[in-house]
Amino acid sequence: MTLCLPKRNGTHTSEPRGRNAVHDVHPLRVYLDTNVLFSASRSANADFLKFWKLARITPVVSPFVLGEIANHIESADHRSRLDELLRQTATVGDGPIDTIPRGIILVEKDRPILASALFARVDYLVTGDFHHFGHLHNTRVLHLNIVSPRGFLTKYASRLIP
Repeated sequence: MTLCLPKRNGTHTSEPRGRNAVHDVHPLRVYLDTNVLFSASRSANADFLKFWKLARITPVVSPFVLGEIANHIESADHRSRLDELLRQTATVGDGPIDTIPRGIILVEKDRPILASALFARVDYLVTGDFHHFGHLHNTRVLHLNIVSPRGFLTKYASRLIP
C-alpha cells in the first residue's frame, strides 16, 4: 500500500506503508548488552522481545555477553527462550580492548562490551546499564551510537512487525 503525503511546497510524495515498507528501510546491526538479552529471554511476554520483531534490524551479541548471561539463567524455560533468541541473533567475535578510544571511562567488566560493539562495526550498542554506561547514553563513540533499550525501541517503533 502506498500513501501519498503532501509536501510543504504543495507537491506529493509516495511513502510505502505496511509490510512492503520493510524493504525500503536501511538495515541496522544492533549489539545487545547482557542485560537486554537477559531481560528479553526471562519471560515469554518481555517487552525487549521487540528487538527480534523489528524490520531489517539484526540483534548482535559476542561470546563475552553469552558467557555473562550463562551464569544467570534462572530456569529451563529461561534457557529455552534464550536458545530460541540466539537462533535469531548474530554472534560476532570479542573485540580487542584497545579498540576503545582513549578517554572513554568504563569499569573493567564493561570494556569488553564496548570493544566488541566497536570492533564488529555495528550501528548501535543498546544497554540498560545506566550505572556504568549512563554517561555514554545518547552519544556516539566513533561510528557507534550508544542508547538505552527504551530509547532505541521508541526511535524505531515504526519498524515493529505486527
